[in-house]
Amino acid sequence: MEKVINYQYTEAVIPGLRKDEFGLLLGIEENNRIKPDGIMEFVTPAAGKLYQDLIVNENKEFIYLDPKIKCRVKFRHYTKNGLLRLSRFKL
Repeated sequence: MEKVINYQYTEAVIPGLRKDEFGLLLGIEENNRIKPDGIMEFVTPAAGKLYQDLIVNENKEFIYLDPKIKCRVKFRHYTKNGLLRLSRFKL
């Protein structure tokens, strides 16, 4: 029997990157603010090169970007903390 996996979809912005284990920070725009919404870990290395001109700050753990990159994300469900679980770019 084939298991059917239903995905949900959302529009997100990328306000930063994680340094140690590569991952894109995801955020949802609400009331002119960006609400953190998880980390997308399943990303091709080429995606990490899109941000060079958008860096606004960084620390030991993260590189923060001007959140101009928008994307459509598919994910399985929300975690108990309200973040996206198993998020991936939707092409």
